[in-house]
Amino acid sequence: MFIDPRHLEQLAVIVEAGTLQKAATQIGTSQPALSRMLSNLEARIGTPLFERSTRPLMPTPTGLELAQQGRSIRAARLRAAEVVDLGARGFFGVLKLGAPPFLCKNLMSEAIASFLTERSTVRIDLFPDYEVGLMERLYLNQLDVVVGPAKFVDPMITDLTLEPLFKDKNVIVGRQDHPLLKQSSFNVDDYRAAIWVGHTDRSTLRADMEDSLKLIGIPNPIVACQSESAEAVLQLIRETDFLTVLPQYAIKPDGSDGLAQATINLPTQDYEVSAITVADRKETTLISDFKEHLKTQSLTRYLSGGLGAGAN
Repeated sequence: MFIDPRHLEQLAVIVEAGTLQKAATQIGTSQPALSRMLSNLEARIGTPLFERSTRPLMPTPTGLELAQQGRSIRAARLRAAEVVDLGARGFFGVLKLGAPPFLCKNLMSEAIASFLTERSTVRIDLFPDYEVGLMERLYLNQLDVVVGPAKFVDPMITDLTLEPLFKDKNVIVGRQDHPLLKQSSFNVDDYRAAIWVGHTDRSTLRADMEDSLKLIGIPNPIVACQSESAEAVLQLIRETDFLTVLPQYAIKPDGSDGLAQATINLPTQDYEVSAITVADRKETTLISDFKEHLKTQSLTRYLSGGLGAGAN
């Protein structure tokens, strides 16, 4: 048997109000219209909804139970409308983000934390991975946005959209009190003798590190360890005299992570970190709001001395 949910909502208002007149005023209809609705509903279900000749109206057990269902329907309808409104304003939903491990470890996690403080009804799923895995997930619609170097995308590819977020550069990193990082001048022989931590061949950082070290006169660095784990790499250089090459965003600008960068500027170009999306997918308010938030977060880091090349 089908019962119009609107009639159950109206029944709930009648029970709460106690009279048809008060209920009609609250609903915005007439008393005769509500009376007809009750008569039709009672005829449909074959049982009375109110005790006869009682003032205020006294619901029967059936009327009381159906009124409860009406309240539940009203609550669900109002919640649905709220969800739609929150979603349209970017305050509801799930955002699926992907980024390289070092970007997830630092800048992305900071941006997500500050973003969610004002959006408690939003959930963000963050997937750390390397270029191939991230782009595959993006095409499979498992990610809404990939945040990473623009070089992840071939300039000839037209089905992806890149929105620049900020500029960054690669730097030599070691523990905060590393003797080489305290030197005011660069001595290539000292750096040739240093021991390095490398990166997995799945990471573009591996080729970046090899190229940049070669350009400063270290074609064959002594690599003691290489890892896919961002945390393992950071912990190794934090607890030893090993060095590595990392994006500048991978270390805390205030040194609170116990890491520091060398004063030497690697002879490699700065690069754009971009938000990468599939061109024909509709961008939600939640996605666009997070991208703007990430731009602001990176700009704040730059102004405080964290990112070397500035933000867009």
